[in-house]
Amino acid sequence: MSHDLRFGIIGLGLMGREFASAAARWIHLSNFDVRPVITAVCDSNENAITWFKVNVPTVSFATTDYHQLLARDDVDAIYCAVPHHLHEQFYRDIISSGKHLLAEKPFGIDLAANQRILETIRLNPKAFVRCSSEFPFYPGAMALVRALLKEDFGQIIEVELK
Repeated sequence: MSHDLRFGIIGLGLMGREFASAAARWIHLSNFDVRPVITAVCDSNENAITWFKVNVPTVSFATTDYHQLLARDDVDAIYCAVPHHLHEQFYRDIISSGKHLLAEKPFGIDLAANQRILETIRLNPKAFVRCSSEFPFYPGAMALVRALLKEDFGQIIEVELK
């Protein structure tokens, strides 16, 4: 017997739509006692909201204010796909709201932001928090890795890690 895990999505661009697609494909998996159901969405772009209203029939709430989404009792977890520089504030607000968080990388734009996110997680131990980036499986990223492995770029003379 499975139960629904009611998701809100904040950030309805490519990754938000990809998450919606993954949730729709969940029916193909067997032996899971939970099923993701997208019930609420949020984005500053009204066209993105409209796409979700048209294409995801389980959406019953849409807003441009993510605080309204976080206040809802009919949302258990959030998938958040906003631009990187916004991650810290959004992630901390989501975790502090008591919602579970499935988030995109990076977990903070720098070390200080990451430490503040981790502190928020420590202060809210009942929230399940997971970083989930599917970018490595996109065709462009796979082509880049293949090119690197084949040395199609020639000799790499410098790599800078930040």
